[in-house]
Amino acid sequence: MLIFLFAFIVVGALIGFMAGLLGIGGGTVIVPVMHYMAEQMNVPTALIMKMSLGTSFAIIIMSTASSAWSHNKRGTILWEHIPYLGIGSALGVILGSLIVNLLSNTFLQIIFCIFLAYTIYSMVKPKKKQSTTITTPNFPQYIFILLGLLIGFLASFIGIAGGAIAVPLLVYIGYEMHKAIATSAMIGVILSTFGAISYIYNGWGAEGLPAYSLGYVYLPAFICIALMSILTAPLGVKLSYKLPVPRIRQIFALFLLVILIRMLSSFIL
Repeated sequence: MLIFLFAFIVVGALIGFMAGLLGIGGGTVIVPVMHYMAEQMNVPTALIMKMSLGTSFAIIIMSTASSAWSHNKRGTILWEHIPYLGIGSALGVILGSLIVNLLSNTFLQIIFCIFLAYTIYSMVKPKKKQSTTITTPNFPQYIFILLGLLIGFLASFIGIAGGAIAVPLLVYIGYEMHKAIATSAMIGVILSTFGAISYIYNGWGAEGLPAYSLGYVYLPAFICIALMSILTAPLGVKLSYKLPVPRIRQIFALFLLVILIRMLSSFIL
């Protein structure tokens, strides 16, 4: 048990640091790590991905709340749309988690591997220059409910806060990047909260889960990773102004590639 706790502490430190340095979502690392740890704890195969996703959502509540708090100080969150995006994302993640509960472990692994491949590509591709044109899109609020529904539904299958989905969507419809990122953080708080609750409910009483599990949320991992990520995130933010971030993104992409190969090999070989 102690070796697992130590591993969760190390992973939490890495996640917080990389989140602050590169602005990546923790689910990209949490889900593969939880998948590997669950295998070592002899969790039944059918429950491994579900426990990984549920635990990821619980941990992400803390990191997204910290991020949203910081962004709110700068006044960049689109609060006029948050109620509608929040309602949509909450409904989307609840609906998605109900479907996830019916899917096989292998199918969920394939979905996550596709997302991981997309993340790797996005980290190594050249960054486009941002437009200096400032626009204020004018859409009816039901559009934001639909956007939230899509974000929450897709996020429920991969255990992320939705930033990889929300930011491109908000930028595409005309919002500035910094407002899209800030608003995405707040969406993540709502989405991950309802995601964690849904996975706790769907996993309640499931046979084969390890001790100290609350539904599909593994509490030791949640506590260790969440606390450490909060402690190390400020260090990542500080170093982001000093280190060659583009090169670090490429190195981290290689690290994610190793994780991708590991996850693919677990059900291909």
